[in-house]
Amino acid sequence: MAPPQADLQTRVLKTVKHPQFLWFIGHVMTLVGSILFWISAISFKSTRYSYIAAFLGACISYGVVVYKSFGIPQLNMAFAQRLVADENFQYLLLAFFWLTSKPILFATIPFLVFSLFHCLGYIRTVVFPTFFPNNPSANGSAQASGQASPAQNVTAKLSQQMKNFTDKNYGPAMQFVSYIEVVGIMGRLILGALTFRSSLMAPVVFAHFLRFRYFLSTYTRAAFHDVATRLDRVMLPPTAKVPPVVGQVYSTIKGLIVRYGQSVVQQR
Repeated sequence: MAPPQADLQTRVLKTVKHPQFLWFIGHVMTLVGSILFWISAISFKSTRYSYIAAFLGACISYGVVVYKSFGIPQLNMAFAQRLVADENFQYLLLAFFWLTSKPILFATIPFLVFSLFHCLGYIRTVVFPTFFPNNPSANGSAQASGQASPAQNVTAKLSQQMKNFTDKNYGPAMQFVSYIEVVGIMGRLILGALTFRSSLMAPVVFAHFLRFRYFLSTYTRAAFHDVATRLDRVMLPPTAKVPPVVGQVYSTIKGLIVRYGQSVVQQR
């Protein structure tokens, strides 16, 4: 016989008191704030409030994960090295950097995508079971007789659809995010720095972030390799489509980037 199921109020209170709920709220803020920021930008009524909400939410959600993983900060080199090498801590720092910087539209895309999948997972594994538990003792005589309620049928179907969507699209979405980071955001920052529309420090900070991502993420490595291959075909012999001097400049810049990226391996 199944144990008695707690009533709805008890289940909800237990859920909202858990640190993961704060993590979820952070991702909801990021998801909603990013969407509103894109809508306002497309309608030429851009507002900073939705941008702030998006990255404040990202700081909250990644902060919860980092605290859960590492606990109270320790003042020693070993702790600092583990912290800096952690993917979630890197995104926490990046979110804080964007939060305190001039709004950049592309910067919201990676966090929007991450938050979408995290929200779907939380709704499927926590929200649905909280409001529509499978334990029949909590759902009345119809469920006690083995029949699922209409609400349970709907949530079960939605849950399966969410799982199917995640299984099908997670990999392509992560690859898309990597291209956005390598080409979209970095390109925007470099262009902004050259035209004095954004901070000169922004591309430097983001380049440091990307070189860590290169060694930690297979998706980022694939994006870098694909972009490099495409540029090589355009810039370098025997398929060069630009003057030789341009190809030489490209080779020099590419060599500098490679050496800069390799410094992470040497430091680690």
